[in-house]
Amino acid sequence: SSGINAEYGAITEAQGKIWHNIEFKGLQNLPKKGGALLVGYHGALPLDAYYFLAHCVLERRKLKLVVDKFLYYAPGLRLLMKVLNLTPGTINGCVSALNNGEMLMIYPGGLRESLLSDENYKLIWNARQGFSRVALEADVPIIPFFTENIREAARSVKFSAKLASWLYEKTRLPVIPIIGIFPVYLKMHLGRALNFDDEEDPKVVAEVVTKRVEDLIKTHQRVPGSIVRELYQRFWVRSPDHPHSE
Repeated sequence: SSGINAEYGAITEAQGKIWHNIEFKGLQNLPKKGGALLVGYHGALPLDAYYFLAHCVLERRKLKLVVDKFLYYAPGLRLLMKVLNLTPGTINGCVSALNNGEMLMIYPGGLRESLLSDENYKLIWNARQGFSRVALEADVPIIPFFTENIREAARSVKFSAKLASWLYEKTRLPVIPIIGIFPVYLKMHLGRALNFDDEEDPKVVAEVVTKRVEDLIKTHQRVPGSIVRELYQRFWVRSPDHPHSE
């Protein structure tokens, strides 16, 4: 079982409130009980997962985070993965957790999207379908999500997009530096639950979910993102048209 407790949840949630004034919108879209697969865009650092996990601990909801396999093999990280309820995410393991009534949070873009996406918030999912196969096999809803300003909280530094891409593809490791963590507003948007018939084509399911996440980005994110602008908005401006001033 996870080593996470209410104390961790309270401290982490307080940190998110103080540093990012983090908000969770659309919580009513989560099922009241049972499994669900949350699928979204990967920032340079998955800060939204870190804070949402704390929120779920305090709400007594079971949530596991599906992470890149390299973490599982990194020295000393296996125990941390167990404590923080992280899983390397094999299809069988994910289906089993969902059937057990747990919610899973996954970023189909993984480490590639974390390192190679930028302030334009383009998804880099490369037509991945593993997550849709998991949801269909476990017969659970998919909840698309996106966290506003996640790229302004932390950003990967690329002097050359081609070189960054070459480095990542050669090593499959986090070899690109990341700057942050900047105290910008963060707002996690959970979209409406998507339910699919288990006979549905995983490719079609993946395309529908991709489009929903892209729609959330288009609706809630100013593109291109700007760290300076978002810091200015948080600390000096309270404009009525700012997405966070409602």
